[in-house]
Amino acid sequence: MSEEARYLGRQPWSMAAEGIIALIIGALILAWPGITLVTLTWIVGIFVLLAGICALIALIGSRKGQRGVLIAGGLLGVILGCIFLAWPIGTTAVLLWLLMIWLVLYGIYRIVHAIRQPPEDHSRWLDICLGIISLVVGVILIAIPMLEGLEVLALLLGIYAVIAGILLICLAGAEWSKRKHMQTG
Repeated sequence: MSEEARYLGRQPWSMAAEGIIALIIGALILAWPGITLVTLTWIVGIFVLLAGICALIALIGSRKGQRGVLIAGGLLGVILGCIFLAWPIGTTAVLLWLLMIWLVLYGIYRIVHAIRQPPEDHSRWLDICLGIISLVVGVILIAIPMLEGLEVLALLLGIYAVIAGILLICLAGAEWSKRKHMQTG
């Protein structure tokens, strides 16, 4: 297998699915920013669970050096998503902290994933942007006092989900394009 083919382990359909899910959830949050925190817990739980599943599915065909990052990010997402969904009322109290931790770790995961890509892979900048945005939103949530209100949190999360969804869909398109170019070129 050529060096170029070896680094194409990211699954574009997995990134596209994660992006579409993020867009839908972001749109729902933005459409109803005054939703109850329990409903927000369910929405976030579904997103985190599906993002974790997408990361684990991306293991299929991934190169050896990426597997540890994908496993860690995927398992964290699946575990946190299941916790959110199994105990929505109980986890509502700690939702913000779990979400902040997940956003920061997800941001680090995306940046590490991008850095491990060859320099000629121009789509890695989309991964870096997604990682930085995730880190920034996580840090902002840590910095905002809980007294700011749930609507501010909902709006911030909705905007983040829409931006993350767009970036993930762009990453999927870049990966599909790269694969098509490799097959024809």
